[in-house]
Amino acid sequence: METLKSIFRFYINGSIHVAIAMCALVQVTFIKFGISGQHYFLLFSFLGAITAYNFVKYSKVSKLYHRRLTKSMKGIRVLTIVSCILFIYFAKEVSAEALIYMLPFNVLTVLYVVPVFPNKKNLRSLAGIKIFIIGVVWAGITVLVPLVHIKGNLSFDFLIEMIQRFLFIVVMMLPFEVRDLQYDDVALETIPQKIGVTRTKVFGSILLVIFLLLTALKTDMLSSIEILSTIIITTISLLFLWGTEKKQSEYYCSFWVESIPVMWLIIVIVLQELFS
Repeated sequence: METLKSIFRFYINGSIHVAIAMCALVQVTFIKFGISGQHYFLLFSFLGAITAYNFVKYSKVSKLYHRRLTKSMKGIRVLTIVSCILFIYFAKEVSAEALIYMLPFNVLTVLYVVPVFPNKKNLRSLAGIKIFIIGVVWAGITVLVPLVHIKGNLSFDFLIEMIQRFLFIVVMMLPFEVRDLQYDDVALETIPQKIGVTRTKVFGSILLVIFLLLTALKTDMLSSIEILSTIIITTISLLFLWGTEKKQSEYYCSFWVESIPVMWLIIVIVLQELFS
């Protein structure tokens, strides 16, 4: 049992779970736009997510010269290095245009950690913008870059999908903001710090309603599957949002909330099978 718990903790702490969630959103994009067979790009996205998230989470902890790393941190460091090497290797399977479009989001990720602003601040420490930066990066990586890679048509439906994905990610970040309320510096001015937990849930609910209503603006993508899948994932997201408390189980956010993109992918696949 202890071995299983250690494996699970490594799975979560090594960002494998969040990388799967990101890949799920990339695959949702591919399915929505009628694209198949992009296995190398999914693997590329998976490896990139592990590399980026571990860089963000552990850049101050896991230095290559650090001699007192725990066994778990050593494992995460090896995982990150191997993922980074493979990420670079599989970049050859990705279109040059997609790599160029990915660059600004990579820069945002680096600036999220590296203190380049006055008073040695990074993007993460700038008041009130953390989750919106994450929303922009995830929307770009899971919608824009995959479509550029397959030279898809960046149509009006694409624009709506980008906005929806941004709103979805911002809402998914709110439970984490509530969880970290007791630890975050007040200078961060997170949404729960500014308006409280209940109003944060109301704010997230409004964003989800907008997320849902935007579906009606789509043209070529509008279908029974699109409408039903969006309604179901909106409902699931609302339930998790309102189930969030300041004191929550250890893995409520890091496993269950981060599983919502995987649930979305499963919903889309099941509905496709039912309506095919």
